[in-house]
Amino acid sequence: MTTGSTREEAAVPARRLRRGRRGRTVLILAAAAAAVAVTVSLLTGWPFGDDRVEHVSGDGPLQSHTDTGTTSVYAPKKAPWAVTFGSYLLCSTDGDPITIDGIRYRTPVKPKSVSLKLRTVTPQLWKATVDAGQIGAALGTPPHFQQRKAPGDYKDARAGSRITQSCADQDKEGTGFTELLFVLDVGRQGGYIDTAWIDYHVNGDPYTLRLDWKMVACGSRVPRTVDGTAVCDGRQS
Repeated sequence: MTTGSTREEAAVPARRLRRGRRGRTVLILAAAAAAVAVTVSLLTGWPFGDDRVEHVSGDGPLQSHTDTGTTSVYAPKKAPWAVTFGSYLLCSTDGDPITIDGIRYRTPVKPKSVSLKLRTVTPQLWKATVDAGQIGAALGTPPHFQQRKAPGDYKDARAGSRITQSCADQDKEGTGFTELLFVLDVGRQGGYIDTAWIDYHVNGDPYTLRLDWKMVACGSRVPRTVDGTAVCDGRQS
């Protein structure tokens, strides 16, 4: 689903399968169902236990433009390589400022490393260039990508990062956005994130936004299908 304030930019995805924002379908990497998935907590900042309300986008204070579906990217000829997955436009459903406490993700196929960035595009930048559109997937690391430009203010996503834009404002044309990016350093085995969780609090109450969007960097250990759909089938187009 694409709101009025976002522009989808083509990168080099092998396949991009979108589900509705409110969809609850969980895709399973069939050939890796028996594998042990690694869940990594990249940030920590909430000292009061795990009594959180977990929700999907649209059912809690924090919302993501992209939350359920799949993006896959073919591996270039040389390894290691880097790929950035985006389109997670974050906003507050009621307009109250949101503070991020941590971001966790599960990796059935573990990449060499994962880092997280927040990219802010102002209304002025949005209106100035079509390059300011959201990042679906792009080879390279912010802010220097191999096959596209993506201007904006890039900062590390860390405990204490704040999301202040309301979803009502984000849905208006030309208002800019804040985009969460997953930056993967990938070896020959590839990399695969099947679920991510954003832990946060608002007005003193703790929540977790679950993102069921699959991020696939093709490689030797990544199967060619996700839930029966080809993603790394060896035919780059």
